[in-house]
Amino acid sequence: MVRLFVAVDLSSEVKGKVIAFRDAVSSSGADVKPVEDENLHITLRFLGEVKDNLLPEIIHNLSALSFSSFRIHVKGTGAFPSISSPRVIWVGVEEGRDQLEALHNAVEELVGKYGVSDEREFTPHITVARVRGRASVLGKLINQWREFDFGWQNVDSVILKKSTLTPRGPIYENLLVTKLK
Repeated sequence: MVRLFVAVDLSSEVKGKVIAFRDAVSSSGADVKPVEDENLHITLRFLGEVKDNLLPEIIHNLSALSFSSFRIHVKGTGAFPSISSPRVIWVGVEEGRDQLEALHNAVEELVGKYGVSDEREFTPHITVARVRGRASVLGKLINQWREFDFGWQNVDSVILKKSTLTPRGPIYENLLVTKLK
């Protein structure tokens, strides 16, 4: 079995600003598990554990993705399920959400049948930390960054990533990079 997801990587400019917010969350005193620099991304579709023998078919199908490149504006912060009871701290996407949703739907058409069911509504975001315990200080911090402008970036490729879980956190490996038009 191989654990897979499809994602959009961040530009170095946007990633640097996201890291600054993530570091503020990490140093807030809250009990959080921050996402490593190299693992920051926007997930388009989490497939989960998939049989190894399906990997060539998934790669073939995702290679057929036909979608035009576009720009997104990464702006704002929040938490799932809510700021008052955070489990996941995220950075949002303000402009380009509709294109990301259309890209998610295109990816879903090509590879969705291979993975776990995708019943939650797609909400484009960058996870920066997962909350493990006390988080009372996070609401104020998230609100301080709520309108922060993390910048614009091009979405010009989609990446099939393998995720290997380790005690120190996941290790991601790019299996396929599909360029957008």
